[in-house]
Amino acid sequence: MSEREILIDKLSRAGRSFAEIFEADSDGIVIQGDERATLKTLQAANRKILDKLTSREFTVAIVGLEKAGKSTVGNALIKSMVLPEYRARCTYTTTEIRAGDADIAEVYFYSRTEFNENFKRMLRDVQYPDADAADFESMTLDAFLRHWKSVETDPNLYGLFNTHNGTTAEDIKTILTGKEKILPLLGQARKDFGAEYWSGGDAFNEFKTYITGMAGQNDDGTIKREPYPYAVKNVIIRSTQLADMSHIVLYDVPGFDSPTELHKRQTEEMLKEADAIIFVTNAADRPNLVDTQLVMLRKGHDADGVKLCEKSFVFGNKIDRATDAKTARDNLAELRRDAVDKYKIALDNRIIGGSARAYLEKIGLFDEKLASPILDEWQATDGIEELHGKMQEYYDNDRFAVLKRRAETTLTKTRKVLQDLLERCNSDDLSYLDEGTEIVMELQARLPKFIKDAYVITKKHTEKISAERPFTNALKNDVNNIYPLVAEGHLQLIEDEERELAIDPDGVYPTNKVNGLVRDKLGVLFIENIVKSAAKFTGESRRKLRQALVDSFLTIMGVEQATEHRTALDESVNKLFDKMLIKGGAECNFNSLVERFAMTPIQTLITHPFAEAERCQKCKEALYELVSLSVYYNMPEDKSGRDSLRLENLVGNGNEFFARILAHENFKVEYSTNTAAADKVDASEVAGNEEFLRKLFEAHRSQINRGESVNISFGAIKQWSKIIRAADHNKIKVQLENLIYTEAWSKYSANQRLRFIGEIFTTYANQNAAQPKPNVNVNSGGTKSKANYNGSLLKYLDEIQEQAIKAKRMDGKDDMIATLDADILILRDLTTRAVISAIGLERAFNSVIIKNVDLIRKHLKEEEGNEPFRAWIRGNAAKLMPARFEHIIAQSNLRERRKTIINAIKNLLE
Repeated sequence: MSEREILIDKLSRAGRSFAEIFEADSDGIVIQGDERATLKTLQAANRKILDKLTSREFTVAIVGLEKAGKSTVGNALIKSMVLPEYRARCTYTTTEIRAGDADIAEVYFYSRTEFNENFKRMLRDVQYPDADAADFESMTLDAFLRHWKSVETDPNLYGLFNTHNGTTAEDIKTILTGKEKILPLLGQARKDFGAEYWSGGDAFNEFKTYITGMAGQNDDGTIKREPYPYAVKNVIIRSTQLADMSHIVLYDVPGFDSPTELHKRQTEEMLKEADAIIFVTNAADRPNLVDTQLVMLRKGHDADGVKLCEKSFVFGNKIDRATDAKTARDNLAELRRDAVDKYKIALDNRIIGGSARAYLEKIGLFDEKLASPILDEWQATDGIEELHGKMQEYYDNDRFAVLKRRAETTLTKTRKVLQDLLERCNSDDLSYLDEGTEIVMELQARLPKFIKDAYVITKKHTEKISAERPFTNALKNDVNNIYPLVAEGHLQLIEDEERELAIDPDGVYPTNKVNGLVRDKLGVLFIENIVKSAAKFTGESRRKLRQALVDSFLTIMGVEQATEHRTALDESVNKLFDKMLIKGGAECNFNSLVERFAMTPIQTLITHPFAEAERCQKCKEALYELVSLSVYYNMPEDKSGRDSLRLENLVGNGNEFFARILAHENFKVEYSTNTAAADKVDASEVAGNEEFLRKLFEAHRSQINRGESVNISFGAIKQWSKIIRAADHNKIKVQLENLIYTEAWSKYSANQRLRFIGEIFTTYANQNAAQPKPNVNVNSGGTKSKANYNGSLLKYLDEIQEQAIKAKRMDGKDDMIATLDADILILRDLTTRAVISAIGLERAFNSVIIKNVDLIRKHLKEEEGNEPFRAWIRGNAAKLMPARFEHIIAQSNLRERRKTIINAIKNLLE
């Protein structure tokens, strides 16, 4: 037998013995703690070396500075144009090339958890506050920019800023800017691309985008980049062109000087795992090596303890681009001196010069001959076949020696551990946990009861949520806190904007400017408020359910009341459940869902000012969303009233819905299909004094009942009292103040207050009440045609906008605040009656919760998921029942298990 065959036989027998030992002690009763962990580590090392020897797999990492031609060298080695060829920086993520029966590329993505851990690690690198609690999905770019600005301006953090500015910091900015594109990719199943994606065109660009981030060109000719590579964990390309080198696995990794921190780490790990390293340099004009290329190769070691420089090959590429043949030879000589004599990063016989481009031209993969004629003229070789030959020689000799040494080391360590284990198992002494076998078996038998109980608990919890709608009700009750009026929380914001604009108190107040700035900030704030509010309520409910499941689990497992470890047990069960949710568990996060339905009303009513064309245009752009919300808005709260509900009422009443948004009114517009003859009637004018007063009192009933005096907004009164002359507003204000600021006011009943206020308004309303305008309709049949949801609805929006423009008063700060408050009140109303119902948090929450609990139950039923449960028992049984563990007796099957393990060990040692 050859040396390779002897090693394979030894490692194979060791692998079988390991399997037999762990099968006999699957519950970890005999082999425990550090001893078990050591054996697991040796088993993994044994398997890894055996796989390398049996498959003859030879992994090669191609590294170097960007633009040195790494991908071109890779293409030359595999004789295929698979890797990206661009002048600009192109390799963003590690690409693995293997032999395959068909040409196919497989793109794998990070899970959300893996990606977030990488993101937190970057935040720790730049000393972001509370980085461990951060989440890239909820974190904002502004928050990071503020932190990075503080780092830049802090003289004590000068080194930190210089180290990470343009690298780690730039990665974080790119991720936060492109999070909406990254998020859908995380946790996604692998994407496969056939050979047609490697040959150019749109399909080619789609595939390459995942590796390079390149997505065509901008108008100015620069490269347009997408953030997709950040979500890509690795790319595997299987090529039929590798039939004669099927044992080689080629890795094209990001450059040493890549600004992408995630991919720098990929490069470091790949150099440690690879069997060989091809270090590509530009020998045409940059023969001298630089620090970024040298530090890792000189100081690093791989997984086998071999120095990286001992398995390195240096390929001086692009010699055809030297000015002449002499310069090319001189550059290669300079490269050899640097690599061999000066920095000692490779042996002399592993320095090869040439041109990967020339080789690709020679084998017909480039139609345009640019490099090969130059090398022919200089009588120089392209170096690729020489490189391949030297790598094969290294694999056959030096690399096998390393694997042999590693295999012998692993087998020696295994023998020592097994001899110690054999000695212990042959003794009659029973350890403390050996004596707990009976209780461990008992706890395992209780698991089916918890699986059933978890279903019952979850069913009751979700049914209660569906019936009581706690999130809907909580959000409705919290809507005033989510959207505070100006006086309740935004006066400081207005003052800050006034200070920023340096407004002259004696000059003309820039109402529109302040209004726009304040609304922009409120739009962002309101979205954050409703997202946080929803997260708070759903989070509380999720925690209650989880605690109920934990309590049930521990109760069924027989937790003793006297245990001192209840808190630790709760944490351990939560970790057990979380472990079972890693693969397939749904995120209990509904931020995107809330934003989806709340964004349009907030942008329409807050971000876009009242009576401005932008608001009307926003309504048109979001027409389908708003019409859908109008259906929710018009749905009766009383379920009994829905039996006789007609569809046209839900849809037709959308007119009032849009009138409220655009013109702060509840009026209807009726007009004929002949738009030239259309006319409109203001229903508030038709309703007269009684309707006006009813709305006014109802809107302020709670304030009046509480005895709050001028919290009745006079700005809002201006808006609602269109039938009162503007000249009379101050008179009304004086009379109200004379009434309210008296000692007797607090003693009046609610009805008395309403009556006194009503008498004041009635005086002025009666003398200014408008007469209704006749409805004009020129249809030949004389019948009215209601607005419908096609072109006529757009005209309807324009007509409402005209009403809003006529009603708009923006003569100063008071008018601005009054108008903003009116918008906030309408937003509260829309949110309460429509948005919250459209979100349907209960449905989404129950769906996620049921899925997660079912996943936990499924894992606990199956053998694979049962192993974490058995590990939990081994680690927590003593904490669960401390009293019982004082009286455990020797177990019946322990000796049989030990006998099986002893026989397996003896077979391996012999």
